Amino acid sequence: MNKVNYTNKRRVLIVDDVEVHRVMMDNFLRKINPFLTVEDASSVQEAIQKMGDGKFDAVVSDWNLPERGGDALLKWMRARPNFNRVPFIMVSGNTESEDIIHAFMELGVDAYVTKPFKAQDLYEKIVNAFEKRNS
Repeated sequence: MNKVNYTNKRRVLIVDDVEVHRVMMDNFLRKINPFLTVEDASSVQEAIQKMGDGKFDAVVSDWNLPERGGDALLKWMRARPNFNRVPFIMVSGNTESEDIIHAFMELGVDAYVTKPFKAQDLYEKIVNAFEKRNS
């Protein structure tokens, strides 16, 4: 495993409909790497609006969102040249192996994190997905 750099300046978008989850992920990630810029969205539509305003180095999204799920956001991103190389980390309470296989094989996620998770694990998956997509 590569050594993880904890001082990289990266911009991460967190998408989750539950505010406390967004706040916790934001706090966890910025404690691990205070150089991160973390923004959040509560829906796919809000995420798309925020992505239109700037560049993100990674997107961390809950799978189960109201109206349109994280899979819809991923499909939207992959259909656009300026977002198709942005790492997408799916966060979910779905622990069934079929769901995880579906996320990787059919949806094309870069990493999958099951709830509950450790902040360190999430951060390392973000960094590794970024390095893999940008190598």
